[in-house]
Amino acid sequence: MTASRPSPGAVRVSDLLELAARLFRATLLKCLPLGMLAMVCWQLPNFYWTASGHQMSLKAQFDPGFNLLTVVGTAVQLWLLGAMMLRQRAMGVGAPLDSAAELRAATHRMPVILLSALLATISIAAGLLLLVLPGIYLAVCYLVWLPVVLFDGIGPYDSLLRSVRLIRPLWPKALTALVIVLLLVIIAAIVFGAILAALAGVLGSEAPVFQALSAAGTVAFGALFVVFLSALQLVLHSAASNSA
Repeated sequence: MTASRPSPGAVRVSDLLELAARLFRATLLKCLPLGMLAMVCWQLPNFYWTASGHQMSLKAQFDPGFNLLTVVGTAVQLWLLGAMMLRQRAMGVGAPLDSAAELRAATHRMPVILLSALLATISIAAGLLLLVLPGIYLAVCYLVWLPVVLFDGIGPYDSLLRSVRLIRPLWPKALTALVIVLLLVIIAAIVFGAILAALAGVLGSEAPVFQALSAAGTVAFGALFVVFLSALQLVLHSAASNSA
């Protein structure tokens, strides 16, 4: 991957972040539409709940419509993120882009993607409930589960095991890179929240214009994050594969 392949051997955290940022910049315009669609799917249950006149609360978890949209939205989101990662990798290696082929390839791997995501969620939750640290350890290892599923052609359980084996030598660096990215996202979210608060003061928080701007801004902000996270996942997968 010419845009995101670290040199074999010792890889620094700065290398991982620099390569991810480079791949992010090179692929943003082509990947952003898929990222935005993925974020819309992720927000579907929230859009449904607020559009039906409710305030967000735990009560939403007991609504059949909310739960159905959560499942469907998550599945479609994973499909779109898979297609986006395929496109991002193609751009990284200079391969021609083919939207239909990317969507078909993601569709072909969907059963493995869904089962892997389910197993990853269950194992992380179990680790967090038991001793916390195992859950954190697995969450970092699973940063590369989607590239493994898409590019290594193995099943759900084997994909998670391979993710752990790949990231284990790079685990401290992967954790550091993830923490840095999350801190930057938190800072950006605070700035974004301040801008929304200022707009709410001018337009009114219940105004349709503000609601539309808030929803569009949230989707765009989330899409930028998932495009960068995808780039970091590809860089980590490449670095770990080279070191394996």
